[in-house]
Amino acid sequence: MAVPTETLWERDPHTAAKHTLLRRYMSAWFPIMAKQFHEIGITFFDGFAGPGEYTNAQDSSPVIAMEQALRSEVTRWGTQTRLVFVEDRRDRAAHLEKLLDARFPLATRPAGLVMSVRRGNCCEVFEQAIAEVGGWDGPVFANLDGWGVDADHEIVQRIAQQQSSEVLVTFKDQFFIRFAKGELQVGERVFGHSDWRRVDGLPTAEKKPFLLDLYRQGLHSAGFPYVLTFEMIDEGGHSLHLFFGTTNKVAVEKFKDGLWEVDGVSGQRFRDPRDPNQMSFDILHPDFTPLEGRVLELLDGRDCNMEELREDVLLETIYKRAHVKPAVDRLIEQRKVEQIQTGRSYADRVFRLAAEQLF
Repeated sequence: MAVPTETLWERDPHTAAKHTLLRRYMSAWFPIMAKQFHEIGITFFDGFAGPGEYTNAQDSSPVIAMEQALRSEVTRWGTQTRLVFVEDRRDRAAHLEKLLDARFPLATRPAGLVMSVRRGNCCEVFEQAIAEVGGWDGPVFANLDGWGVDADHEIVQRIAQQQSSEVLVTFKDQFFIRFAKGELQVGERVFGHSDWRRVDGLPTAEKKPFLLDLYRQGLHSAGFPYVLTFEMIDEGGHSLHLFFGTTNKVAVEKFKDGLWEVDGVSGQRFRDPRDPNQMSFDILHPDFTPLEGRVLELLDGRDCNMEELREDVLLETIYKRAHVKPAVDRLIEQRKVEQIQTGRSYADRVFRLAAEQLF
């Protein structure tokens, strides 16, 4: 989609799916974090907030954040909840502030809720915008949903320094492939270095995996030990990548729960871009072939218990922990895997590759 020039524009399928995913994850994030950090407060930061609505939809990330922050499961804890929305365009920032005041009047907001709309370039104002509401006192969830090339590494790195903070970043690989030879410094700002330009000398099939792996490494080095990356594919076959960085395994599980609920709901499909077969999944008719292949790969040359398999799948694939046992059971039925130790816990149940069968 071309970058719109109007104050409002039409919401595309990718954005609709991102909003559905964001709502599902925020429905868990806000109450959990409000309870855990009620003494220091929590912050939702939207670095590319937009005008708050579309010509064909009233949903937006700021509206979703406000709705979730005002739920009784959140407000009951009396936690200072800060919502910071940054928008570069003056007309869109003004539209957003007016819209939020109309939909969520000040009189209906609890005393602990602070909402701020700040106009300016995200990288230039994010530090101060968050500081002005006391946001650096506690954890920050940063939604960096620009046009795929806007999330400066400086922002990601700063968020990673905060206790229990997370980022959700939109990433557009085709832009970097196209301009690797040019003089634009966008890549240096997004990756934090110039290594991304090596993509220009790679074969076409290797360009996307190289950039995605490089950005994933960048999130790890910034301070996020757990990084999920997945590709969103609409019905027309157009794709967009999202990266989720967190310091908490529970957050990985919650985010995956939301991801699997979105698929098949909003006309989107998802796939793990690191899967060489590039197989997308659909929760209505899920394909577990890549998962079974991963299990066989892990068992190649060593024994693993069920907990080790579940841990790897959680952190290194698009699948969930709950998908592992049924996949292992199918492999046992197919006589590709055998159980060599049993027990009550997953850690006690050990598996290995089965000997090849002639018949």
